[in-house]
Amino acid sequence: MKGRIYILLLLLIVVFLGGCQMESKETRKSSEMNVEDLPDVRAFQDEFTRNFLQSTEETRSGYYPFLSGTGKYKMDFPAGGIIGEKSYALEKERFESYLIGVQKESVKSSVDITYTAEKEGNEKVILDMLRKSSNEELKFKKEELQGRGLYIAPLNENGEFGFVSYIQNLSGVGGIQVFYVSECNKENENCSKDIEKENSLIIDWLKTIQFVNKENESE
Repeated sequence: MKGRIYILLLLLIVVFLGGCQMESKETRKSSEMNVEDLPDVRAFQDEFTRNFLQSTEETRSGYYPFLSGTGKYKMDFPAGGIIGEKSYALEKERFESYLIGVQKESVKSSVDITYTAEKEGNEKVILDMLRKSSNEELKFKKEELQGRGLYIAPLNENGEFGFVSYIQNLSGVGGIQVFYVSECNKENENCSKDIEKENSLIIDWLKTIQFVNKENESE
C-alpha cells in the first residue's frame, strides 16, 4: 500500500513539474528566446520589432500579441510587419510614434501610429486635424467598443487605399491616431478583389487595439 502511494506521489510531482516547465516556456517573452526558437515570420526575425511582441503564441491566425513601449495599449501585430527603428519615438508614458511596414503576397502597407496622453472630450478637434493632414474630406464613422471609441474614415488617393482612424480611451487617458495605407503589388492581377478583402482585415485589426488602464491612473 505504501509503495503504491509513493509511486502516485512521484507521478504527481512529475506531472506538476512538467506543467510548470510548459507554462514557463509559453509565457516567456519573445525577446528572451533564442532566435532559432522563434516563428519563421518577418515580425520575429527583426530584432527591434520582437521586443514588443509578448509571446510566440498567435492571438489569431497571422497575428501576435503586441504591447506598446508606453505600456498603455496592446493590439494584434501582423506576422509580416516590421517596426521602423529609425522612425520610433517615445516619451515615457505620454507619447509614442512609429511606422509599421507590412508585406503580404499581394498587398503592401504602411501603418503610421501615434499615441498621446489625450483625455476624452477633444475628439472633434483631433478629427478635424486628421482631415487637414490627409487633404481629404474624411467622413468618420464612430463605433463604441468596450472602454473605447473608434472613429474610422476610408482613404483612397493616388492608387492607395486604406483608413484613417482615431481611438479614444473612455476609461482613462489615451488617444491613438492611425493612418493605414495599402497598395497592390504591381504583379497583382486581382487588385480590386484584394482591396475589398484587405479593407475588411484592416477594420478587424483596428478593433484589436485596446487600452491598458491602471487602477491608480489619474484621469
